[in-house]
Amino acid sequence: MQRRQLVWLSPFLLLKWTEGLSQHPPLLLPTRADALIRQASSAVTRAFLQDGIHRQSIRLPLSESMYGGKEEGFVADRAIGWQGGPQETLRFLLPLASHLLRRVRTAEQDGGLPPRVTDQPLLDFDGSALLTAESPAGPRGDAQAMLQPNTDGYYLRTIRAIEEQFSDTPNKRKRLFLLVNPAWRDRSSWGFFGGKEAQELILDRYPTTFALDQFVVRGRKISLLKVWSYDWCVFLAPMDFSGDAAELVGSFAERPEYDKIDALIEECIRKKKEQ
Repeated sequence: MQRRQLVWLSPFLLLKWTEGLSQHPPLLLPTRADALIRQASSAVTRAFLQDGIHRQSIRLPLSESMYGGKEEGFVADRAIGWQGGPQETLRFLLPLASHLLRRVRTAEQDGGLPPRVTDQPLLDFDGSALLTAESPAGPRGDAQAMLQPNTDGYYLRTIRAIEEQFSDTPNKRKRLFLLVNPAWRDRSSWGFFGGKEAQELILDRYPTTFALDQFVVRGRKISLLKVWSYDWCVFLAPMDFSGDAAELVGSFAERPEYDKIDALIEECIRKKKEQ
């Protein structure tokens, strides 16, 4: 059933009939790597310490780490065709993920000291790796992160093993385990035969606690931001590369499909032309 809601469309309000649209306080869109890591680490920490979510999935935007505020970042955005392979993406993702783990808190009392983060490759040709953060509060505060897993059965087996030996060891405190920039989007990514197993093992058990996806809709750069425990927020970037902040134009309780974002942006552009 459709419901009528007010969607914040800066600098005006758009009254729209829609499904799934929700209202939450506006979030700031990070435009620099340091701001991105602060926001992501806070979301991961909040989900873990406050809500007890020890299995999490996150997605970090590689284009922003490479180009920052430069204009060429718009045309080189990975979501609209960055051509780097998995080994090259790992070169940019690894320091971001390592920095993130150093900022994530896994214990209420850790003395304010950062953990020691080490990395080991998994499958080199996939550009995948496993990070381990050794907490100054002791082994119970340790965390692990798997970078760039894909839909190969190897990763399902490895995830199971890490759960058994690290994050979900029987009779021990649950420890944080992150899946960072996984290759899948939904159940269909595994195909017909692997979808059921992946749904039960991953999609139903690893909620997204942080994500920043960027792409182009109707010639405009769109940023889709998820920060736990807020909704998915849609930001619209200015067309003139003026450096002005992107505008929050709507939010959704669940990650919106392309057609919903397209309809929102179409209405937003129309309203702006009428001003």
